[in-house]
Amino acid sequence: MPRLVALLCCACLLGASTPKGTLVIVGGGGMPQPILDAFLLASGGKGGAVGIIPTSTSDPDGALKEWKEDLEKAGLTMVSLDVRSREQASDPELLARARTCTGFWFSGGDQNRVGDKIVGTPLQKVVRDRYEAGACIGGTSAGAAIMSKVMLTGDDRHGKEALSEFGPGAYQTREGMGFLPEGVIVDQHFLRRSRENRLFSVVMGRPDLLGLGIDEATALVVKDGQAKVLGNRSVMVFDPSGMTVQGESFRDLRIHVLRPGQSIDLATRKVSQPPEAINLNRKEKN
Repeated sequence: MPRLVALLCCACLLGASTPKGTLVIVGGGGMPQPILDAFLLASGGKGGAVGIIPTSTSDPDGALKEWKEDLEKAGLTMVSLDVRSREQASDPELLARARTCTGFWFSGGDQNRVGDKIVGTPLQKVVRDRYEAGACIGGTSAGAAIMSKVMLTGDDRHGKEALSEFGPGAYQTREGMGFLPEGVIVDQHFLRRSRENRLFSVVMGRPDLLGLGIDEATALVVKDGQAKVLGNRSVMVFDPSGMTVQGESFRDLRIHVLRPGQSIDLATRKVSQPPEAINLNRKEKN
């Protein structure tokens, strides 16, 4: 049954319409210049207008100030979408500003603030519509977690920010912004903070989900259904389409480690070869 669910999920992804925009999903821990450049270019480059959504951070004023300076240096305009209450995400003036944006950025912090204040509001729909039309959406850390429909909250089943639990249901999820195709879930700070337990556990309980663990100073750039690694480190892929689970045991889970320049097709789950791939099964000629 789990294999059938995963295969049906892949079929749905293949049949889904592809947004015209780009996602730049950063795993936290700093943003190398090539990632920033990719985000700015996908947001229209010079003359573009980027909506900054600092809802996740505990210092929204600081985030807005920093982005304003950086965007002006690059020839883009910052549009403040400073949502601090759920009511603000329905404000007509804020929504009008959002409709002018060619790009959006979700700050790091606590993704549950976005879940509480933006998910299910008119602002979510406006940002989604702009993405469908060609706008870029980027985010780092918590701003990466919100990209999927099923979002990790950061807590285990006991409400603790710990990584010691393991197995189906070990980590809490809730509804995210859903910019990625359904059937994909993201975790961030992945290898640097040893968060493998979380995605192992999630895909054991939800074998319909493709798990993407993005490391720090690294991004997945998603365009036309292809997710390409950019930055300094790696992305781990957990593909449970052929996995069998029994209690807290599993087998046949496919795991990939993607380095910068590699990509994965989010519908077919096919991974590109690294630039200098070595076939360990190749027989040398005498």
